[in-house]
Amino acid sequence: MKETGGTAQVEDYSAPVGGEDFSTIVKDIVRATDKISLPEAEIVVSAGRGLKGPENWGMIEELASVLGAATACSKPVSDAGWRPHSEHVGQTGLVVSPNLYIAIGISGAIQHLAGVSSSKTIVVINKDPEAPFFKVADYGIVGDAFVVVPKLIEALKVYKGN
Repeated sequence: MKETGGTAQVEDYSAPVGGEDFSTIVKDIVRATDKISLPEAEIVVSAGRGLKGPENWGMIEELASVLGAATACSKPVSDAGWRPHSEHVGQTGLVVSPNLYIAIGISGAIQHLAGVSSSKTIVVINKDPEAPFFKVADYGIVGDAFVVVPKLIEALKVYKGN
């Protein structure tokens, strides 16, 4: 420590605990999770209204877990409160550019495509063969998510030896 020859006054001070004189401001809460960060994810599994409700999200999380992927959603899903807004991908949400983006039950409105267009490979699973997402997809499966996704999870587990 270097002395500079200054003349600072030193006083003892005890901060009050509780009562009117004490206030705390929480600026941010950071929760430690084992989830993969969406903006940095190499693989993203995303779903939309085709899942019919938040109670069906377990298969999306299971697929993401098997793939080591992050989960995401469309704007209507986050607006409905099925998923947190931090998972909303699109023009008014996050922009992602993973190596693999899997869209399940998402029609592919232009606002959503704006958030995923720089993905290297896009796979779409949708029962509507006219869904706009198929026009930009590298691979597409026309089928019911409730049939296709469980079979995909099962096949991936066999492939990985789980």
